[in-house]
Amino acid sequence: MKSLFTTALITLSVLHVVAQKPPIKFGDVTKEEVSMTTYDKDPIAEAVVLADYGLSWVSYRQNVGFTVDFERITRIKILTKDGLSWGNFEIPLYKNNTDREKIISVKAVTYNLEGGKVVESKLRNDGIFNEAYNENRDIVKVTCPNVREGSVVEISYKINSPYVGWLRDWTFQSTIPVVYSEYRTQIPEYYHFDRYTQGYVPLAINEHTQQPNSIKFTSFERSGTYNVQSTPNVSQVDYQDHKYRWVATDVPAFKPEPYMTSVHDYIGAINFELASLKYPNQPIKKILGTWEDLNKTLSEFESFGSVVTGNNFLKKVVEDVAGSATSPEEKIIAITTYVKNNVLWDGRKRLFASQSMRKVLDERKGHSADVNLLLASMLEKAGIDVQPVILSTRDNGLLRIATPVLGQFNYVIVLARAGERSLLLDATEPLLPVGVVPERCLNGKGLAISTAGPHWVDLDLHMKTRTVTAAQMVITPEGYLDGTLSVTCNGYEALRQRKKYLNEGEEKFVRDFVGSHQWNVKSTTVENARDIAANFICTHELTVNDKIMSTGETLYLDPFLINNLPENPFKSEKREYPVDFGSPFDVTFSLRFTIPDGYVIDEMPESKVISMPENSARYIYNLAHQGNEIILTSMFQVNRSLFSQLDYPYLREFYSQIVAKQAEQIVLKRQD
Repeated sequence: MKSLFTTALITLSVLHVVAQKPPIKFGDVTKEEVSMTTYDKDPIAEAVVLADYGLSWVSYRQNVGFTVDFERITRIKILTKDGLSWGNFEIPLYKNNTDREKIISVKAVTYNLEGGKVVESKLRNDGIFNEAYNENRDIVKVTCPNVREGSVVEISYKINSPYVGWLRDWTFQSTIPVVYSEYRTQIPEYYHFDRYTQGYVPLAINEHTQQPNSIKFTSFERSGTYNVQSTPNVSQVDYQDHKYRWVATDVPAFKPEPYMTSVHDYIGAINFELASLKYPNQPIKKILGTWEDLNKTLSEFESFGSVVTGNNFLKKVVEDVAGSATSPEEKIIAITTYVKNNVLWDGRKRLFASQSMRKVLDERKGHSADVNLLLASMLEKAGIDVQPVILSTRDNGLLRIATPVLGQFNYVIVLARAGERSLLLDATEPLLPVGVVPERCLNGKGLAISTAGPHWVDLDLHMKTRTVTAAQMVITPEGYLDGTLSVTCNGYEALRQRKKYLNEGEEKFVRDFVGSHQWNVKSTTVENARDIAANFICTHELTVNDKIMSTGETLYLDPFLINNLPENPFKSEKREYPVDFGSPFDVTFSLRFTIPDGYVIDEMPESKVISMPENSARYIYNLAHQGNEIILTSMFQVNRSLFSQLDYPYLREFYSQIVAKQAEQIVLKRQD
């Protein structure tokens, strides 16, 4: 009789690796590469990537199933001492509670020219070690031996990953130039990945081909009662492999510029998201889903939505905190202020709660999700219409709103409604007014999670930061400026100044204000240091001794004590990505000073107004002479937070004109 069980042996015909020859071979470093002293296309480069090659492929393994393998070879030329750090590599390995990626092999060699010959220094055991980075990632750190100016370093490694739904992204560009970068993938037709390119690197090759492949199943049927015999049955599943190849050549170094969000938004790369699965004889299974699917998952998730609706013990806390409040807005202010003042943010940005809300309150600290989900839960207990809002912080990168993927988000704040008014709340910054979120959150849109369905929230608060500096000065016989200088600020500038003053103390606060100047600050008065609803005001009584140059009969006065632009931050003639200031701002500086007896005005700059198209930015320079006083007013206004690449030439010229105007001096001459 036949056995009641059947065992299966599964083998895969492996065609992918040997069918395509890699563009480089580990160890094939030439004497010319080691002898190289500069890179012609970027003579000031500290290092250059000679070649970077990666391959990801999905394959089937006996008793395991489909897994992903990733191989990489990277070769870098060290050109200067500043480039020595490129001899160090970090290899991330991802993990969760049950599965983790495994590094199969690592090789690294340093090549140096000694006595006219290429000498190899191979990786030693003490040059490689593992580091537990966080709960989801380990890092393998590799330090190449004997790295010095002129070295070529090369590393090769292979990773096996159980996460078939996660394909490694590839970056074609770096902060050093790249001569050649190639990435290949080979994926069975069962897996459909959406691909997203970013940055401004043109691809020399962008290929897609298909190749037949197969999985053979061998099963054994056992028969006989006493003398068991096994009869093999062989079946085969045929499928198509989708093969992709991307190549970029002569890629310039990515140069971070002022007023960017995250480098990751603009550097040349290709990213992947698993969109759907389609196994033989089975319907398509959508993986990417919709924002509605994500909303439902988060609403029910125990470390997110359930935190908000649960934790009924908080009702008693809310009664004590907001029991006397009569309106929804008063309750929101009372509860938000309580959380800000009683729970310390530990500096970590997270999306999900990591501990119970009772523990957060008891220990009075937590990461951003612990703090803000506690706030949401307390507001919910007070009867406030509240929704968590997930977002990507500025340093985490912009969201792809067309791609419903949770992995884009790294932070959560709170949307609370008080009648017709909606407030965005974040309790991690006690020195910000209620209804103002930290600057790190000002990054496009956030997704509000609600049982009624998700909706997008504009994170731009349309709040302008203002700084007003007023100085009243006289010119002393010694040629100094003597008097008072008062700085009044609100918004995010007030937050920065309050943090400096309260966290570092008045002595360091004044020392930082003086900076490299040899000023004599006689006294300092600070108003509203802890009153976050009021402007932060700091007044100094001081003597300024580096703004006047005397040549005997003539005094040359630089009137901008502070708040000037010493140089244009936008140095590049062209820019391929937007300028993002975060929020609009005004900077006003006014100086009134008395002309000393015996002097008259010899030269005085003309007043001027400089504007950008549509009044998106504006500068007003006004200089007036009244009796024995000169009054300067400088008003610098940026009226929107984001400027496109098309705006950049106008913005660059706008700043250039301001720098030139502020460099003009007032000339006083002794009267005969």
